[in-house]
Amino acid sequence: MLVTILVAAFVVRMVGIRHGLPFAYNPDEELHFVPHAANAADGDLNPGYYENPSALTYLLAAVFKVVFLGSDVSTRLADDPATVYTVARVVVAVLGTVLVWLVHWTATRFFDRTTALVAAAVTAFAFLPVFYSHQALNDVVTLLPVTVALAGSLLAYERGGWRMFVLAGGAVGVAVGTKYLAAPMACVVALAAVLRVVERKERVAPVIGLLCASGVACLVGLFALNPYLLLDFGVFVDQFGGQSSQVATAKLGQQGNAWTYYPGTLLWGFGLLPLAFALGGFAVLLRRNRAHALMLVGFPVLLYLYLATQDRFFARWVLPAYPALAVLAGLGVTIAGERIRDRLSAGRGRVARLGVVALPALAVIVLAQPLADAVRSDLVLSRTDTRTAARGWILDEIPRADRVVLEPSFPASYLDESTLELYPVERPYQAYEARLSPDLLDGYRANGFCWVVVTSHQKDRGLSADLPGARSYYRRLDDESSLEAVFSPYRAGAEAPAFSFDFSFDWYPPAYARPGPLVEVRHLADCRR
Repeated sequence: MLVTILVAAFVVRMVGIRHGLPFAYNPDEELHFVPHAANAADGDLNPGYYENPSALTYLLAAVFKVVFLGSDVSTRLADDPATVYTVARVVVAVLGTVLVWLVHWTATRFFDRTTALVAAAVTAFAFLPVFYSHQALNDVVTLLPVTVALAGSLLAYERGGWRMFVLAGGAVGVAVGTKYLAAPMACVVALAAVLRVVERKERVAPVIGLLCASGVACLVGLFALNPYLLLDFGVFVDQFGGQSSQVATAKLGQQGNAWTYYPGTLLWGFGLLPLAFALGGFAVLLRRNRAHALMLVGFPVLLYLYLATQDRFFARWVLPAYPALAVLAGLGVTIAGERIRDRLSAGRGRVARLGVVALPALAVIVLAQPLADAVRSDLVLSRTDTRTAARGWILDEIPRADRVVLEPSFPASYLDESTLELYPVERPYQAYEARLSPDLLDGYRANGFCWVVVTSHQKDRGLSADLPGARSYYRRLDDESSLEAVFSPYRAGAEAPAFSFDFSFDWYPPAYARPGPLVEVRHLADCRR
């Protein structure tokens, strides 16, 4: 059964793996890892970039060195980005599949095989782990060392000894060296030490020594994968401080608050029934084995408390909590299924025979939503992105020497193959909507920029923020231009979902038939080149 789950996990991660290519439409994927990995593969190991740690960068660089043996990877990236990004995405998809096995091993070691199979299946099909296994980002990759750290912490509590504490601490270091958000996992290692004193009556002094050894291992794991954090410490401090200040600042157009947002994301990113059974599993485990229960729930709670205090929030930031939640969900399903089985088996005739299938049937019911969401997401990713379709129309239909206003929601190389002249959009691009004014249209006309390409990623963001300038700009643009082409990601007859920094970019709502924003190509009236 595990082999079947692993194969299925790999398949759902590989279907649609080339979505959007040769363009990486997610700016994080376009800018954060693959370009730096290409440079590292060519010999420049200093990323000069510390908003994200370097573990994934160096891993991809090692893979690129093998796959593109003898080639200049940076040149290959410029000439054939589709192949380079495909290799990077496949690496993440493979690691996402390995994660399923790791969760299974952890649940088997501390619980039972049934719990492990359900936990593995939840990890295999939950929407967010599947979706982000399709992109060359560090979100899913981080879950592997987080799971090892979780297992190591549980082993450290059970066995004690420096080996288990070093394993747990080293895994935390690797996790933080992959994504900074994994840092609260260190508190779970500390909790293992505290519980050995409280629950197992171990002397304090030796436990403090074990905790110190764990801390050293953590630092070794972190700096082994990120040596330039030390070698380029000043730049690291500046960039990390800038990243931290961004996290504490709400994104333009973001609605709601993090305290309620993150629990809501679990209902679709993890699954409603898996979450319910995870809570049930925790409640039962708290009575059976308080130490295990506290250690499993410790990291998700700490991560939530940290993220909820920030003004900027995204569903993928809570992904590191998923392995522990999957184990708890597996436990909850197993306990509930066994109770249903026992009650049915105590009956007679057909009722008794139903007991045999009670637990498998319950598992199927719990997994129905995640599996359906994963399959639907794969179908969406397998279809042409609206930005790709719009690009084809622009290259075919707009005269080659014309001037175009292209909103800054496209990759920098989007129209490199054309001879179209693009309107110079000022940086920072994040402030584009805040700078919009209806008077801009007069400048477009005066300078012959008669074509305007609008995307819902920009327009809906400005309207969601209720910016007067943006609202007036788009209203005047609608009134004074003709709609020459439109490329919609929605199913026929479906209502467009409200703007969201998750749903507008991961296309989870059933209204989506293909990836991408709504793209409109407009031509200004009374405008000549």
